[in-house]
Amino acid sequence: MSPRDADRGLDAVRRVREARERDSRIGLQQALGSAQDRETEALAARGRLSAVTSFGSGAVDDFRAHALRGRALAEDAAHKAERARRSAAVADEARRHWARDRQALRMVELLLERRADERRAERARRESADLDDLATQAWLRSRPTSEVDA
Repeated sequence: MSPRDADRGLDAVRRVREARERDSRIGLQQALGSAQDRETEALAARGRLSAVTSFGSGAVDDFRAHALRGRALAEDAAHKAERARRSAAVADEARRHWARDRQALRMVELLLERRADERRAERARRESADLDDLATQAWLRSRPTSEVDA
């Protein structure tokens, strides 16, 4: 049985695990990008809110418009901050998912490596035994026949 045939099932498992790990890594990259975008939006909203000047003087309608604008900016900043928090939570979960997939792939790879090492060791033992047999036969042939019969 060739080594390829011996590990055919594990090779299939490794390919599946590689695909899962790759998919989860891509998902993690997308989640991190989205989290960064949401954080940038939240920072911009906080910047717009902090840039609002206090109301100086004017009509009541002007004050009411200024207050409504400030409240809308505060609500927008809170909304963007919440979106950034949720996006960061999704990115954290994507990171955990990728780490699990990466660990599962590594376990299969380590098992395949261990099996290959065992096959190499077994092959080395067989070769050593074959060489010992050959050396014994050569030694027996090199001895004079009178020593063999005695």
